[in-house]
Amino acid sequence: MKMNKFVALLLALLLVSVTAFADVPEELQVSENFPLAEPVSMTIIMPQQSDVVDLKDNVVFNLLKEYTNIDIDLVTVPSQDGKEKLNLLLNSGDYPEVIMGIGLNSQDLENYGVQEGILLPLNDLIDQYAPKISEQLAAHPNWKVDMTCSDGNIYAIPAVDSAGVGHVNCAMKYWINEQWLKNLNLEMPQTTEEFKKVLLAFKNDDPNGNGIADEIPLSGCINSWNADPYLFLLNAFGYFDTNYYYLKDGSFKSILDQDYIKEGLAYMNDLYKEGLIDPAAFTQDNSQLTALGNNADIEILGCSPAGHVGMLLDINNVPRYIQYAMMLPLEGPNGYRAIPYTKSVSVSGGMFMITDACKHPEIAIQIADLFSDPIWTLQGQVGTRGIEWDYADEGTLGMDGVTPAKYKFLQYQTPAQVVDAWWWTYRGMEIDWKNLIQTDPDAIMDPANFESRLAFETSKLLPFAADVDPIPTLRFTNDDSTTYNQLNTAIGDYAKIAITEFITGERSIETDWDAYLKDLDNLGYGRMIELIQKTYDAQTAE
Repeated sequence: MKMNKFVALLLALLLVSVTAFADVPEELQVSENFPLAEPVSMTIIMPQQSDVVDLKDNVVFNLLKEYTNIDIDLVTVPSQDGKEKLNLLLNSGDYPEVIMGIGLNSQDLENYGVQEGILLPLNDLIDQYAPKISEQLAAHPNWKVDMTCSDGNIYAIPAVDSAGVGHVNCAMKYWINEQWLKNLNLEMPQTTEEFKKVLLAFKNDDPNGNGIADEIPLSGCINSWNADPYLFLLNAFGYFDTNYYYLKDGSFKSILDQDYIKEGLAYMNDLYKEGLIDPAAFTQDNSQLTALGNNADIEILGCSPAGHVGMLLDINNVPRYIQYAMMLPLEGPNGYRAIPYTKSVSVSGGMFMITDACKHPEIAIQIADLFSDPIWTLQGQVGTRGIEWDYADEGTLGMDGVTPAKYKFLQYQTPAQVVDAWWWTYRGMEIDWKNLIQTDPDAIMDPANFESRLAFETSKLLPFAADVDPIPTLRFTNDDSTTYNQLNTAIGDYAKIAITEFITGERSIETDWDAYLKDLDNLGYGRMIELIQKTYDAQTAE
């Protein structure tokens, strides 16, 4: 009788395992610890992108629940203000067990990890339960240094895009309708003045040939990946990025208060007054920008910034897709021609954290490890095997033309194009998979070679890499961390508003610039730069 009970229990556990695997593709069954023999519950917070199907209906989310046997209570927040809402939860004391896909910077980790103890140290959990993350840290020792806080602990797992230098390392790109240039007998613009002439022609000379003034010379969007209209263009006047400071020869330099920014904003205000910049570019989201690029029947979008061209249009609409080319950085009136370019991978901050509310941290860390596996990455970033991707043809080569290929795209969809709800808004410490994508160099514009095209385009930007130094992960002392966070948030919020208002004319470059500089001073912009310099000097002296 006792044996029968034991056998019944064993069969029940086996049934749980079989059931959990029932609808999970074999290639995704990569962890010997999943599915759990007994289900556990876990609350996870994630950002919901406006152009992506509800995460609770997401293919990857449901595969994750089924495969792991974790009953996930998913809390979603809008991606555009996800961090603010997360901060409110963390400060309220009522927060989820796991944070996925909402980025915290190194100062946040010092605050919520080192000082308040809300975030759990992950060092031992990684060593014991996360072999893929451990493999990455062993292969990239500097990453572990970047991830370690002042008390010697790791509190977050960062996102690493395919573990190497690729198209993400120069994300301030502009894409222009090259067919329109040909239609109007125009050359690709090389300077800011040439660019203005192109935009004027796009507006006035009917480049799409339909006899209607329906062309939008320049658009963009907010709360997306490098699609703000000013990021690329301001770099024609001097170095600009959204840190609002940079490092050169051991010295931190300010950006927002420089004369070249004033000149760049005046140039963009001139474009705006001429009707060359879409007013919606400062308010619309990525899905609305994509709708312009995908306009039915005929193209109406002249050019736009975006981290990749798939943010503008459906790349599987090949006749439309191949019309858009990447612009090289423009030369400004003072001869400056450069763009921010990351030449080596470093990591700081994090996108996966476990809070002290978590009842099963040893299970939670295995979720982060799962999404550091290339197959789960492919499922979440590319789609389902047999539909969006498959294993490579024998004897083919990857993106670099040397490494044997392991995977191939059957079709390629970007988030805005996904209709079968597989796009996943979290990525882990990915092991290199993009270089293993089967690539035909003679068909680089084939959508199946999209990743290869982006890498190829980005390589063209390397000669224009801005002459600045990489900034290491800065570890502020407790009081300085609080001060820095306050200053950085206030200045960042103010800068976005002020830049937009100078471009659109709500503020005047001639009459409001001095007041703007005074506002920056009152907000502590100079104090923030001094604090960064002090912290950097202390670290480099160690």
